[in-house]
Amino acid sequence: MTQTISKKQAVEAYGSVGGLADALGITRSAIYQWPEGPIADVHALRILFVLRPPGLEKALEGGGKPCRS
Repeated sequence: MTQTISKKQAVEAYGSVGGLADALGITRSAIYQWPEGPIADVHALRILFVLRPPGLEKALEGGGKPCRS
């Protein structure tokens, strides 16, 4: 079973593109280059099972704000 998380959900979990980039140790520019929809498994698994940000559960419920920087 593959766990997926969308770009929008990942950003919502951290509150901003900058917060997500800092958590993953990558640049904001890299995140802006991700296509909309499911993110790469390597990042999704790290967010879902290692980092577990406080906003993750709410972001996965589907509600929330649109992506912003």
